[in-house]
Amino acid sequence: METLNIAAIEAKRRAMNIPKTRLCAVAGVGRRTYDYMHNGTTAPQAATLGRLQTALDRLRRGVGGEAYGLAPHAVYKSCMVVAASYMQANATAALDADPGRRATANPEWQRAAEVRRVGYFIANQFLGFKISDLARAAGVTKQAVSTAVRELEWERDREGGNNGQLDRLLSKLEEDFR
Repeated sequence: METLNIAAIEAKRRAMNIPKTRLCAVAGVGRRTYDYMHNGTTAPQAATLGRLQTALDRLRRGVGGEAYGLAPHAVYKSCMVVAASYMQANATAALDADPGRRATANPEWQRAAEVRRVGYFIANQFLGFKISDLARAAGVTKQAVSTAVRELEWERDREGGNNGQLDRLLSKLEEDFR
């Protein structure tokens, strides 16, 4: 992974012909803050550099700042199909399963819930969609999506990156989405 610095971000921004105001808006960073960092007036914080880099990646992929132009519902469904494919699950069954039903004793519903979790993860972590947009598209609460993504990350951490099944799945997805 490359080291983040404001000069590299500025060079990428110029190469991509992205206006500073657009980059700052997508990153949630003030234009003045960006200028101060670029001019050396203030030292850039790692989190701010990370947000700027993420914004550049999103703009490169065409996501922009708002997901509304890309039809979050279509992206959600696409991510569910990708997740089902990677997990060798039935995409139609996963899309048809009602998340509000909470039929945890039903193996088909449980499998759909696992696919849904990975689908949320793909849309949020790899494609940069906001949790609120995903929740609206999936017809669930923001908390449900947030909890699903967080639990997936925790489960991966509990495996300790020891090449468990979830770690292999997410590593393969990360590799393919880069």
